[in-house]
Amino acid sequence: MAVLATAGVAVAAAAVAPLPASAVSPVLFTGIQYDPPGPDYRTNAQLNREYVVVRNNSTRSVTLAGWRIRDAQNHTFVFPRGFVLRGRTSVVVHTGRGRNTSVNLYWGSGNYIWNNTGDTARLQTPANRTVDTCSYRQVSGRARVAC
Repeated sequence: MAVLATAGVAVAAAAVAPLPASAVSPVLFTGIQYDPPGPDYRTNAQLNREYVVVRNNSTRSVTLAGWRIRDAQNHTFVFPRGFVLRGRTSVVVHTGRGRNTSVNLYWGSGNYIWNNTGDTARLQTPANRTVDTCSYRQVSGRARVAC
């Protein structure tokens, strides 16, 4: 009887054991503002109204230094050296220029990144492994997509 109870505990423990970090990333896209409100003037203020949001769903901090965000045309944003995304928090990556903080990062582009007609965002590790994607197509009256 003790052998069966021990085996049952081992099976139950295996069933609830978390997946290794390499199998599933807690870091993912939660949305893209691809068509900011107002005319498409390429002012820095308007460029910064276009953005992508990345969230860490785990309770632990994740170092994102060297991770990348790419669109379908391979426009690439690289997370800055030393950047850490705390557990259960998000960071907004704006298209234009600005001063990086723990909750706002800036691509530094003078042009729009996310196509209004549709695009695909890829979140990649420094080893070039894609951990999340977010795709959308143009829908009348929509300017933001939840991932």
